[in-house]
Amino acid sequence: MKIDKTKLDAMLSLSDDELWNEIRSVAKSKGISMPEKTPSNSELTKVRSALAEADKLSLPSAMRLINELKRGEK
Repeated sequence: MKIDKTKLDAMLSLSDDELWNEIRSVAKSKGISMPEKTPSNSELTKVRSALAEADKLSLPSAMRLINELKRGEK
């Protein structure tokens, strides 16, 4: 999979709510259900860090992050 650095940079500049909506949209298109409520800023900081280094992110690390975010639903 080729990573589009321009799109990633654009995502990094979004507000927390905008970023979460974008993540939910991408997840939904892949059949993954994510909580509607925007995670905390500290959780989204982890996401932003992962996006900033997406070319180095392993699949297991990405799945772990997704699962942490999914468990955040109360």
